[in-house]
Amino acid sequence: MILPQITDLVAICAKKGIENAILSPGSRCAPLTLTFARHPEIHSRTISDERSAAFIALGMAQQLDQPVALVCTSGSAALNYFPAVAEAFFQQIPLLILTADRPAEWIDQYDGQTIFQPEVYGKHVKGSFQLPDTASNPDQLWHSSRIVN
Repeated sequence: MILPQITDLVAICAKKGIENAILSPGSRCAPLTLTFARHPEIHSRTISDERSAAFIALGMAQQLDQPVALVCTSGSAALNYFPAVAEAFFQQIPLLILTADRPAEWIDQYDGQTIFQPEVYGKHVKGSFQLPDTASNPDQLWHSSRIVN
């Protein structure tokens, strides 16, 4: 089941001018991957190797002079984006990085590829945000839309 905030996030991306997305599929980001792939206004490409995917997105954003979305699963996958994220930051090339995350209760429990993911890119991004992981009430959906906007 794809949560409404995921559908809203991708719709807002399209409204804000995101026309291209590079997807590095994984189990945690499956809802994001499917929603981007199905959106009629966003051209999505799948590149499983995260490091390569990030540099391809960087090159696209540079050549197209427009932001490109980059989607990956949780944990160390997000770290593989870091070299291109840092390069984009210093060259002022617009990338929108969307990573899935594992539940907070799984952190520090010897679960494979689990990292302290919040603000993983540190000072090398203009902003870092955590979306609510449920939509059990309308306020959570409203909060998620505010963050994305």
